[in-house]
Amino acid sequence: MRPMSRTIKAICALVMVAAAAPAVFAAGCGGSGEPSARENLDKVLASDIKPNEMGMVMVLEYHRIQEKESDYTRSIENFKKDLETLYKKGYRLVTFHDMMAGKIDVPAGTTPVVFSFDDTTEGQFRYIKDGSKLAIDPDCAVGMMEAFYKKHKDFGYTALFNYLPAMFEQEKYIEQKVDYLWNHGFEFGNHTVSHPSLGRISDAEVVEEIAVPVKDMKEIDPRVKVDILCLPHGSVPQNQNLMYEGTYEGTAYKNRWALLVGSNPFYPAYHYRNPGKLVPRIQVMDYDPEDGSGASGSDYWLRYFDRHPELRFISDGDPSTICAPAYMETRLLADELPGGVSFVGY
Repeated sequence: MRPMSRTIKAICALVMVAAAAPAVFAAGCGGSGEPSARENLDKVLASDIKPNEMGMVMVLEYHRIQEKESDYTRSIENFKKDLETLYKKGYRLVTFHDMMAGKIDVPAGTTPVVFSFDDTTEGQFRYIKDGSKLAIDPDCAVGMMEAFYKKHKDFGYTALFNYLPAMFEQEKYIEQKVDYLWNHGFEFGNHTVSHPSLGRISDAEVVEEIAVPVKDMKEIDPRVKVDILCLPHGSVPQNQNLMYEGTYEGTAYKNRWALLVGSNPFYPAYHYRNPGKLVPRIQVMDYDPEDGSGASGSDYWLRYFDRHPELRFISDGDPSTICAPAYMETRLLADELPGGVSFVGY
């Protein structure tokens, strides 16, 4: 038999490299053998979940937490029911920053939701004496959330507290409470000094109202980052730029977002219909279909998404992808996606 020519040897070598290429490519895509985004999506679809991470999300707005229900007050009983209802309907807590950045890490088939608490009243976070020790009151919002989290770890344990100077109304525990919340992944928003309608006061007063709480928080705990403004009464100042940036007596502030009082869900920041820097919230209240009361509240919107699940954000369980029906890619603002996150359609 004649020896193989150099040309034939070269051709054979190329064929061998080509044959090996798919294996090399697969290893490169999966890193250390991890499934690809498409493989994850196929598993999710096979489990009868239809992800829609281009759907709408909610920031829920609480005020006082007390024994009896009233205007701007959620009863202890109803707050516990809220936790159960949201969990059963597939909602999971995330931080406001993660929500707005599009960094959503919740289980497949579930929907991210943010809790926001205005005014930092004692019913939201209360310490009580338990013998010689200090304990979180099980009937305050933080206590109820903590207890629920211990039973349902996948629900999450976080919220945004929009603070006033009283700071939970137990002055001797202010630093301890801020330390606890910050160390457990909670966030803080600026709710001004005296809770005025910012649209009715001068520019100089607006800047003072926003800057002083930033100074106060730095003195309480310099680790805490405050770049969210919660607008009292949802009132926007005449000079809207002052919501986001200003300086008063050497204290500068720079807010990334301002929160409204109501009263609707919104699309994520990477959706072309995103709310921008002025973010709506939904007050937590019950809905009565007979008289229409509570029609802008949380109970109404939960029912709305039950009837229109195609409009609700549904996670694919993979924080590295934004997954939705393929036609929705035209609604995507690719420049607003977090680093390392890509769109996957089906």
